[in-house]
Parts: sequence; structure tokens; C-alpha cells
Amino acid sequence: MALRTSADNAEDVAAGFRRFREPLPEHASEITSLIADLYAISSSLNRLDDLQRNPHLRKALIPAHYDLELVRASLKYTLEDIVDFFGGLDISGNRDIYKRTWMELCAFFRAESHDSLSTRLAKYKAFLNELEDFIRNKNPDTGLMASLRLGLKDLQIQQAHRFATQLGSISLDSPSSASSNSADPGSPSPLSPSSGTFSDSIPPLAPDAPGSPITSSTTSQSLSSTNTVAEHWAKKVFLDEYSSTPIPYEGESSLCLGEALPNAKRSLHDQGFEKLIELAFDGEEDFRMHFYIREDDHRARILCKSPGVSRSEYQCLPLNMLEIVRVKSCLQLCRRRRGGVELILWANFKFSTIEQMTIFFCTFLALRSQDSGHPVDGIRDYELDLEEELFGGIIVDDNYLHALRIYRDKASGAVRLQASVHKGEMKRCPVWIAFITQQIGLRGWIRLEEPKIVVLRALRRSIFTFADYNPPLTQKGEHILKFKKSSDAEGFVRTISLLAERRI
Repeated sequence: MALRTSADNAEDVAAGFRRFREPLPEHASEITSLIADLYAISSSLNRLDDLQRNPHLRKALIPAHYDLELVRASLKYTLEDIVDFFGGLDISGNRDIYKRTWMELCAFFRAESHDSLSTRLAKYKAFLNELEDFIRNKNPDTGLMASLRLGLKDLQIQQAHRFATQLGSISLDSPSSASSNSADPGSPSPLSPSSGTFSDSIPPLAPDAPGSPITSSTTSQSLSSTNTVAEHWAKKVFLDEYSSTPIPYEGESSLCLGEALPNAKRSLHDQGFEKLIELAFDGEEDFRMHFYIREDDHRARILCKSPGVSRSEYQCLPLNMLEIVRVKSCLQLCRRRRGGVELILWANFKFSTIEQMTIFFCTFLALRSQDSGHPVDGIRDYELDLEEELFGGIIVDDNYLHALRIYRDKASGAVRLQASVHKGEMKRCPVWIAFITQQIGLRGWIRLEEPKIVVLRALRRSIFTFADYNPPLTQKGEHILKFKKSSDAEGFVRTISLLAERRI
């Protein structure tokens, strides 16, 4: 079953949709969502193809074969139909042509199945995710699978009937009499491996406008932005110069235990990933850690460069395959095993200050959560071991509900604030942090302005989200914390006061 071919085809169609964003800014959010779903579908198909090669999963693969073929066949028709619409475009970016094509494309899919293209892709994505859980014996939602299977079966029958009808209407003397959404039976299908590369079916892409807006309707934290990799928030947080609070320098040295992948860097580049940041660790001159990201869907990878016998070796994994754990002065990235009840060490990073460790910890969680292709839900590793939570309350932060907490590190005594997403699939994802150890004892630094309003005279925030997030400030540049409850505002001020008096 050519799942990898289907995966490649989905990514090529995603690349074709990128051309629509600049001439149709009013539809940029919807178009970017389609791109993200296509990349997510591609990732699922590649993972399923890997599972097919695992002899230990053969018993689960036999009953899954029908479902895999069903979704692959229906997806093939869908991608072929999209490519046919792409064929009417030119590279000039003429708005009228793109607008007409976009409207016709949307109308076609809604007329065929009474669902939008976005809804159809979401169903493919959900079904593939459940199939992966079924094959891995990870408690799939069988009710959801049955519902999706029935809908996809009806859709695939309808697609096959339409295709057969179109072929029957083609005159042998006049191939051009077929409708614009049919394939020429005398030539390979655009999605057929024998037709060469799928991208050859798509006209050359016009250069993209800078930026890749991305939204999530299921979270309280907006990700919409004109952000590019060059302007990514992660580049900024590692430039923040906090006072350095040392922690006991204990634990193993920085290293990666993952499998060496000789072509890891080239593979990342070929898949559209760009290097985001590179970090070195104390005493490890030949060891480097890199975060990579793909702009279209904010898919994140971690790449380690380790000294080898004759030359450097590279290890690479998606962030959503890893959990992060603190052990003494180290952060360990671990792979889940046996349904997540067992963690296997993949990499160890050693830090000398609590600020460096916390910035890395929150960056990892945020990058992993913002992956729109395969986000991690039910975050389990949101707490940094050896920290104690002294306060928790809800704030209204730039029109979003965030959970605000005060943490104190037991090893160093450092105190910090953290605002996190309060609800949704990104719950507990960091939005910003600020170290306040030096400020909490200063006179006039904090005041209760109104029953629900606390004002901080100065606050250095490291922000783990995109450019459209603007923390509220007074006209004097002071920082506003607007609590949902007056009791939380009072509790926050009281906790800071007790910390200043060193009574807690």
C-alpha cells in the first residue's frame, strides 16, 4: 500500500495552497488551516507506513488493512480534484483568478459531500490518528472510528461513481469533452507513481509573502501571526539576560543517546524545516542542541550534534515523541514506552543556572504544544521538579484567560511568575514567565490598584507565544495583572508580601 506516496502527494498539495494566501488575505487563516491539516495527514501516513513494516504488529495490521485502503483511496480522489483546480492558475498571482478558483473549489467539495474541504481533511486526520492508536493497541475510540468509517465509505463510493461516470462520458475522438475534474484514461493519474513526481502537476509556485498565520480554535491562546522563523519568539527568549541564579551543578554531562542518523540535517531541510536556535552547554564544547521548525504547521524537531569516532553524529526526533523531566541540575528528554507508563532516556542537558533551565523547559513545552500538525494534548510534564507552587489564580491577559502561578525553586531559592493557557488542548502551555527574586522586596514594586487589578512597577517577561500577544500595560509602562476574582488578586499580593518578609 503506497502510503508514503500519498503522504508526499498531500505535502505537494499543501505547497500548492500556499500560493493562495497572498492574493486572498481574507481567507489566509482558512487556507493555512488546510495546509496544516495536509501536513498532519502526511505525517500520519508516514507513521502508518513505518508501522506496516513492523513484524510485531502484523496481527493488528490485518484488520486495519481495509480502513487504510479506504482512507487512502478517498484521499487520492480528493487530492486529484484539488490539483485539477490548481491547473487553472497562473504564476502572476492575479487576484480575480485566485478568488474565482478558491470559491469554485470550496463550492465543489461542499456540493459533493455537504462538508467543507476543511471538515473532510479533519475527518481524514482523525481517522488516521485512531487507526494508529488501533495498530499500536493504545485504546482507540472505536465509536468514533465506526462513525468516520461509515462516512468515508459513503464518500469513497460517491467519488468512485463520479469518476467512472466521467470516464464513460469521454469520447474516444474528443478527449477534451470530459469535465475539468476528470482524468484522461490514456495517461497516468496525477497521483499515480508512474506519472513522475506529483509536484510536476502543480504550476510553479509564486514566492510566498513573509509570514505564516496559524490559528487554533480549540485553545484560549491565539497563535495567529505574521511570524516567520527569523522573527520567532524562541530566538528572543534565549537572548533575555536575567541575573544568573546558580543551582547545584549535579548530574550527568550533556549527551544524546538516540540513534545516529547520518542524513538528519538534509532530511530536515528536504521536509521544509529551518533551524530555529542552537545551544551549547557548559563543559561540552563538541555537543550542540538545535531546535528546528517548519513554518507552515509549526511542526518542531530537536536535533543533537554529538562527537563521533571519526566525525560528528546527529540524532533527531519530533518534540511530540518526548517528555521532559528534571533530575538535579539536568533536564532529561525521554521517550514514552508501554503506553506512557515507562520513560526511556533519549537526551540529557545539564544547566548551571535556574534561569537557563527554566527558559529551556518552557520553550520545549511551548514549541511542542504549538505544533498544529500533531499537538500534544493532556500535558503531563508541565511542572519543573524541585519547584513548589506558592500561588495560583486566573487572570484576564490580553483578552485571554490564563492561569497565573508563583513558583519557588527549592535548590536555588529563585522565585518566578508563570502565565499558562487555562483551558483547551494547549492547557498548561507556558505563555510567559518572569523571574522576580530581586523585585519582591522593593518598596512600591507591587500595589493593589482595584479589587481585581494588581500593578507591578517593573517586570521582565519572557514570552513564549507569537507577536499578536500584547501584555496589558499602564500609560507609565507598568504591568497590569487583571484577576478574574478579587480574592485571587488579594491572595497574590499577600503571597508576594510573605515572600518579601521571608515568611514562606
